[in-house]
Amino acid sequence: MTTTSSPNISPAGLATPGTTGGRPFLLSKAEWYAIQVYVTDALALPITDEAFKKSLGAGAPADLKDFVELIDCYKAINTHCNTWKKTTYPASVDLASDIVSYNLKVPTYYGAIQKEADILTEDPDNAQAQKALKAILDNLSKSAQDKADRAGAVYKQVAEFATQTEADKATLLGPDGKSGLVKKYNEKYGTTSKEVQDLTKQIADEQAIVKKATDEYNYDVTVAATTPTYAWLIPEGLIAAAVVAGVYGHRATAALDTIHAAQAKIDKMNAQLAADANLLIAIHNAEIGMTRITQDLAQALPVIQKIQGIWGALHADLQNIVSLIDQDIRQALPIIMNLGIEEAIVAWKNVATEANDYRTNAYISIDGNSTAPVQAVAEPAEATA
Repeated sequence: MTTTSSPNISPAGLATPGTTGGRPFLLSKAEWYAIQVYVTDALALPITDEAFKKSLGAGAPADLKDFVELIDCYKAINTHCNTWKKTTYPASVDLASDIVSYNLKVPTYYGAIQKEADILTEDPDNAQAQKALKAILDNLSKSAQDKADRAGAVYKQVAEFATQTEADKATLLGPDGKSGLVKKYNEKYGTTSKEVQDLTKQIADEQAIVKKATDEYNYDVTVAATTPTYAWLIPEGLIAAAVVAGVYGHRATAALDTIHAAQAKIDKMNAQLAADANLLIAIHNAEIGMTRITQDLAQALPVIQKIQGIWGALHADLQNIVSLIDQDIRQALPIIMNLGIEEAIVAWKNVATEANDYRTNAYISIDGNSTAPVQAVAEPAEATA
């Protein structure tokens, strides 16, 4: 708060997601699902010689020296995605939990601000009311600073994952998006057979249709197509069920059926050609996932920065009011009475509803016998800071 601005105890810019037609909290559920699906796929990539051979099938070469670069790339992707899964993503969910837990305090604490301010309006020298008011503001200010610090840490973590993913993408596709390991292995193994070329292209095309369906259905549909990434996880090279968040659209379902049929043809090829095809499909699938999530992460970063800024501003404004009370309670009272407490309570409730919806849908897990997402997030305890 400066001499030319008024303090703000509302969620400010974050109130927009809580209004009808406003953008979702951070990103839409489908956008977060897309990132999680990429991470799930990436963590299934083979990072040992044995797993890599198994992914290629019976036609895998005995000597993998030609694939050292690719396996090393997969290892880097695995490390980055493990950190995201275990640390960064849960921390982003905590940002939503911070808003939900703060909102639990708002009606009581903001109401108490109004109560003590009313007392002081009648009796500005009431020491007990001054002490109570300062204690409330100090409590909320500390809580806001703690949350600002956490948001800053999450911003750094998400930014680091975005940078790492861009680097992984450059390794696969090259800085120009047309070279890298994809070009190297496509030229060496994708030209061994026209049938391999046709089937891998067909699968890539259908994967693109699945992605387009996600956009067309306004992100109500998020589908990770079945890919050979999962092929070595179950017996006889069968492909695991698709990872699904939301409801299939007709075109997405048809695309998946085509992918199944193409993979079935690959499984019937001779061992060497099947290995070539499985290699290329896995690489292209990683490429598709990276391209999508680098865009989504880029959208998330400024919103996380905004969260940090709002908590920081809230902390500063509350501390300035406390300082003003110490200097001159009579000067502080008009400012306190103009805080718009009732409106702020409603705004926090709205944005907390959106944040809680994000938390509730934050995690999906894959059941081997089902394609339905599993949702499970515990309610937060009311925080004291």
